[in-house]
Amino acid sequence: MEEFTVSTIIGMHDSILAHDGGDDLIICEGILNEVVFQANLQNDPVSRAATVFWSLCAYPAFREGNKRTAYRLAEAILSTDSPVSLPCGEMRALVLGITAYTVEIEDVERVLERHVTIAA
Repeated sequence: MEEFTVSTIIGMHDSILAHDGGDDLIICEGILNEVVFQANLQNDPVSRAATVFWSLCAYPAFREGNKRTAYRLAEAILSTDSPVSLPCGEMRALVLGITAYTVEIEDVERVLERHVTIAA
């Protein structure tokens, strides 16, 4: 599995904001480094995607676009073998749970596993 980098996150974030508009200010580069560190500890795409998604939603690194970036990164990580399109409604529900401290990374993994299995 390809190593995940801070440049990967920033590149995705920049492309989203270039399309949608918004402020690209990085609030805390330390958060990005921690997300990368934790993601690279994961040996499978589902765990890696869940870690990135949960982390960017729980600990925003940018002024704007954290959730959009988290969503697109999760899709990109899961799409290494075949294209995956995650359901917006279900992902929004996860975001609400993450910000309410009721959803953990394992919960995100279960949702992602279901959709990777469906796509396969």
